[in-house]
Amino acid sequence: MRLLEFFVPSNRLSPKGERTHVDGWNEYIKAVNTSRYTGAARERENVTLVADYAALAMRQADWRPPETHCLVYVTFIERDRRRDIPNVYGGLKWVLDGLSRPRGSKCVGAGAIVDDSQKWLTVVPMVAIDRQNPGVHIKIVPVDNPAEIVQVMGTNVPIPANTSKGVIKL
Repeated sequence: MRLLEFFVPSNRLSPKGERTHVDGWNEYIKAVNTSRYTGAARERENVTLVADYAALAMRQADWRPPETHCLVYVTFIERDRRRDIPNVYGGLKWVLDGLSRPRGSKCVGAGAIVDDSQKWLTVVPMVAIDRQNPGVHIKIVPVDNPAEIVQVMGTNVPIPANTSKGVIKL
């Protein structure tokens, strides 16, 4: 199956008018502490941004969402190393919600992946530095067999057939 790859530029600007970074956990908590409505608006803005760029990339690539497990590489491109990793990875929520199919009360989503649950995807988050182009680079790789995930990621670690907790079922 083909993969889908695209870039979502940051929607935050510095006082000088330069793009800064995608919202992380600290920015969301600050908005929620201001007002729950501010927090909800910030979340909706971030999810809609990702969904819009994902939908555009899907149309341009004539890409159909797979009905299978997906490996999603998410690279947060930061301007500098000032923010800590857990804060940066808080932005995964916006990315995955923007890629998922709309359902229930969640009316925003591109439908690039079936769902953001562990049944449907494996996420590989990364951080890179680029002062000129902060944002998020997203790559979705459909995987027919979860055992192929190890091969796709380029490691030689064997996946056990069964685990004591029953987490991995092949």
